[in-house]
Amino acid sequence: MTADQKRRRATGLGIVALLVLASAGCGGSSHAPAARRGLGPALATAPVACTHHLVFARSGSSARRMVALSFDDTPSKYTEEIVRTLLRYHAAATFFVIGNRIPGNAPLLREMLEHGMELGNHSYSHPRDMATEAQRASQQIERANAAIEQATGLRPCLFRPPYGVLTPDLVQRARVLGLTTAKWTVDPGDWLHPGVGAIRERALAAAGPGAIVILHDNTETHGQTLAALPGIITGLQARGLQLVTISQLLGDRFLAAHAAQTSG
Repeated sequence: MTADQKRRRATGLGIVALLVLASAGCGGSSHAPAARRGLGPALATAPVACTHHLVFARSGSSARRMVALSFDDTPSKYTEEIVRTLLRYHAAATFFVIGNRIPGNAPLLREMLEHGMELGNHSYSHPRDMATEAQRASQQIERANAAIEQATGLRPCLFRPPYGVLTPDLVQRARVLGLTTAKWTVDPGDWLHPGVGAIRERALAAAGPGAIVILHDNTETHGQTLAALPGIITGLQARGLQLVTISQLLGDRFLAAHAAQTSG
């Protein structure tokens, strides 16, 4: 082999090595997500709308033995397993969706509705200053509504502001767009990843009839929320509490396509 041939061969091997390293660092085969298995047979008909009578809520009636778990920042790499866990224990929950995270996840979101979960509006891109952005805040809500409806057929019933920051103006903007603004009663601080046991015990210590619990469906939880979820569910159910969606907790009901068309 000539010196020139050796040089070209070495260059070629170097390029191959760089491509392999680049693939491994940018979602190569060792990090590729597993193919979705699907959630199995649907347990419910997917709703397209719901009744709603409140402008703002942070809890439901304590007279009914119900609690609503809610998850902000959906979808994420944890979403499917969170839903599987809920279904395993015959529980429902509300997931607040960020609109620009929907592409590629529409099939999962549709399945979640078909299995009795609720999808709410968590803005289109989760801006930090949304509460003071006036018309741009309305645009964030409208774009997220449109993205959710295009992906699933559902017109969301609930809005939760990014970072929980609210002003009367933002509540009114959500109301004009047909949404109830839903905050929470119980916050175990899971986004700070304090540990599985801490998340579980904080949620159980504070949640009672009518409570809305905020949890997170994002990478910042480091998977701790998912790991704590079985203990939260079984702990609440052991007290005779039913785990429902926020709309159900507030006394609203979901509407199928024909019912929504009839009601205009």
